[in-house]
Amino acid sequence: MPQERPASATATTTAGEPGPEEVRTQLDRILGHRDFEASTRTRELLRFVVEETLAGRRHRLKGYTIAVEVFGRAKDFDANLDPIVRIQAGRLRRALERYYLVAGGDDPVLITVPKGGYVATFARKERSAPTPARSVFETVPTLPLGVSVAVLPFKEIPPSAESRFFGEGLTEDLCHELDRYQDLVVIPCHGATWAIGGSDDREPSRALGARFLLEGSVRRSEPEVKVSARLIDAAEGHHQVWAQGYRRPLSPSSLIGIQEEIARSVATAVGGEYGAISQRLAKKARTVPPANLSTYEAILCFYDYESSLSPELGALCLAALEAAVRREPEYGPAWSALSTMMRNAYILDLRGFEGLRGRMAEYAHKGASLAPRSQMTRGVLAHSHFVLGEREAFRREMETALALNPGSPFWVGASGYLLILADEGERGRPLLERAIAMNPGHPGWFNHALYVDHYVRGEYERAHQETLQVGFDVAYWGPLLRAAVLGQLGREAEARAALSELLERVPDFESRGRDLTHRPILSDTIVDALLEGLRKAGLRIEKR
Repeated sequence: MPQERPASATATTTAGEPGPEEVRTQLDRILGHRDFEASTRTRELLRFVVEETLAGRRHRLKGYTIAVEVFGRAKDFDANLDPIVRIQAGRLRRALERYYLVAGGDDPVLITVPKGGYVATFARKERSAPTPARSVFETVPTLPLGVSVAVLPFKEIPPSAESRFFGEGLTEDLCHELDRYQDLVVIPCHGATWAIGGSDDREPSRALGARFLLEGSVRRSEPEVKVSARLIDAAEGHHQVWAQGYRRPLSPSSLIGIQEEIARSVATAVGGEYGAISQRLAKKARTVPPANLSTYEAILCFYDYESSLSPELGALCLAALEAAVRREPEYGPAWSALSTMMRNAYILDLRGFEGLRGRMAEYAHKGASLAPRSQMTRGVLAHSHFVLGEREAFRREMETALALNPGSPFWVGASGYLLILADEGERGRPLLERAIAMNPGHPGWFNHALYVDHYVRGEYERAHQETLQVGFDVAYWGPLLRAAVLGQLGREAEARAALSELLERVPDFESRGRDLTHRPILSDTIVDALLEGLRKAGLRIEKR
């Protein structure tokens, strides 16, 4: 992805600092400008450091004070465990650099927050020379660790006060739900006047510099409301890459609930790990050499790999992630993605890796400590505890991850998957079924847990039907699960064929079968049940 150059390349400062009122005017100018791509948290941080600096309270601009007063952390905040201030300060610096490059080149006051601290600096600015205008069609800027999506106000058709209130509430909820996906930079466009079907759909991208535009319409016709939403890729010919309509019965008492439900559905379809944005960008990332992928593109590659567990894609993903953590070692999700690669290599018994369990745990803890508010990092840490057999720690981290974004189909499904494999199907089954309903294109390995759920309840024919699903056959797990259920069904010839395939892939399975079967499963009861099915298929393996 194209990167921007700092504003200092086109501006110089004049002697003397600007006065407090000049600084506050500039602050309001930045915060009110649509080209200042920053989350609510980042905006609050900027206002805080500017006001504290102006008030002469520079001594208070420490990580602890900012964490407690700006980000609401508890009094026992420890920066070594929670680097939120350092991460948000980095985002603020990048947002300011981009603002002065794209929109603030002629602004009279330069506000910066130099690295190494959190004290703001102010300087008067003059243009060193006129610079040619940039065309946003030459490059659509994005922040280094994410991609920007502008949420335009939903248009009321026909205009009415009732539709306007519904549309405004829906737009607000959409921004909130999309902001849960930390790889996205969400640009709320309150008060914008652009409409769907205008004379030039590219106008919003010119003004906003966003990679993607999310827009839509609201039609109220008692007793229901119809919402249409669409996603536009501003960098690729302004093509529509996703569209969906939602029709809901409407009553005054259901208004807010419908807004929230539709907003969650749209945010998931657009911004989720396997949403429209991720899928579109991941396809392009596959064609780029791993060392040339940006950190964000490496994460997209990881999501792509997680869906299929393809060995070829895994090799590309591993190289891209290793380059990413060398380049940006404080980016927690990249370490968590690496932890997942180590975990999968351990579970799938891939050769050429050493100390996988230890590296899995180390990277998982590092990712979560660097990005403790990321659902991905906390979910990966939960899975690490699961593999290590640490049941209580697994439950605790899983609950934390779910609470960060209860609408994420991937992490809702992954939580249900793990609970089933921990022999807690009563809790896990509804979560997994809900995730699959939200995303029919879910990762194929979700079906492994559905298989186990049916198998342990003695529903062998239903378990066998799960083995026929696309994407079910991962490494040696496909033939293992097929052989076990066919053994239970008494289909001897088919069971022997599946067992032969298993032993071809893992020749020493008879001596290592219990260990390998236990790697992705926390429950002894489930492992014993699977091995019993394998014995019925003809496997010679001793009982525990």
